[in-house]
Amino acid sequence: MLRNSISFPFIFFVVSIIWQLVFDKEIKWVDNIGIFILMFLILLLYNWLTLSNRKKDSKVK
Repeated sequence: MLRNSISFPFIFFVVSIIWQLVFDKEIKWVDNIGIFILMFLILLLYNWLTLSNRKKDSKVK
Protein backbone atom coordinates (compact mmCIF):
# COMPACT_ATOMS: atom_id res chain seq x y z
CA MET A 1 0.00 0.00 0.00
CA LEU A 2 2.82 2.39 0.82
CA ARG A 3 4.69 1.58 -2.37
CA ASN A 4 1.59 2.25 -4.49
CA SER A 5 1.06 5.57 -2.72
CA ILE A 6 4.57 6.89 -3.21
CA SER A 7 5.28 5.98 -6.84
CA PHE A 8 3.12 8.60 -8.60
CA PRO A 9 4.02 11.52 -6.28
CA PHE A 10 7.71 10.68 -6.60
CA ILE A 11 7.55 10.61 -10.41
CA PHE A 12 5.68 13.93 -10.35
CA PHE A 13 8.32 15.37 -8.00
CA VAL A 14 11.22 14.35 -10.25
CA VAL A 15 9.51 15.47 -13.45
CA SER A 16 8.55 18.84 -11.97
CA ILE A 17 12.14 19.43 -10.82
CA ILE A 18 13.50 18.58 -14.26
CA TRP A 19 10.83 20.72 -15.93
CA GLN A 20 11.59 23.72 -13.72
CA LEU A 21 15.34 23.27 -14.18
CA VAL A 22 15.07 23.19 -17.97
CA PHE A 23 12.46 25.89 -18.54
CA ASP A 24 12.53 28.19 -15.49
CA LYS A 25 16.17 27.83 -14.40
CA GLU A 26 14.89 28.04 -10.83
CA ILE A 27 13.58 25.13 -8.76
CA LYS A 28 10.77 25.90 -6.31
CA TRP A 29 11.69 23.34 -3.67
CA VAL A 30 9.05 24.28 -1.09
CA ASP A 31 6.24 24.08 -3.63
CA ASN A 32 7.46 20.78 -5.04
CA ILE A 33 7.92 19.16 -1.64
CA GLY A 34 4.53 20.45 -0.45
CA ILE A 35 2.76 19.05 -3.50
CA PHE A 36 4.64 15.76 -3.11
CA ILE A 37 3.57 15.37 0.52
CA LEU A 38 -0.03 16.36 -0.22
CA MET A 39 -0.28 13.93 -3.14
CA PHE A 40 1.29 11.17 -1.06
CA LEU A 41 -1.15 11.65 1.81
CA ILE A 42 -4.19 11.79 -0.49
CA LEU A 43 -3.15 8.63 -2.34
CA LEU A 44 -2.32 6.87 0.93
CA LEU A 45 -5.78 7.71 2.28
CA TYR A 46 -7.42 6.60 -0.98
CA ASN A 47 -5.56 3.27 -1.02
CA TRP A 48 -6.34 2.68 2.64
CA LEU A 49 -10.06 3.35 2.09
CA THR A 50 -10.30 1.11 -0.97
CA LEU A 51 -8.42 -1.67 0.82
CA SER A 52 -10.72 -1.50 3.84
CA ASN A 53 -13.74 -1.41 1.52
CA ARG A 54 -12.52 -4.54 -0.31
CA LYS A 55 -12.00 -6.34 3.00
CA LYS A 56 -15.49 -5.32 4.10
CA ASP A 57 -17.02 -6.54 0.83
CA SER A 58 -15.25 -9.89 1.04
CA LYS A 59 -16.55 -10.46 4.59
CA VAL A 60 -20.15 -9.72 3.55
CA LYS A 61 -20.14 -12.30 0.73
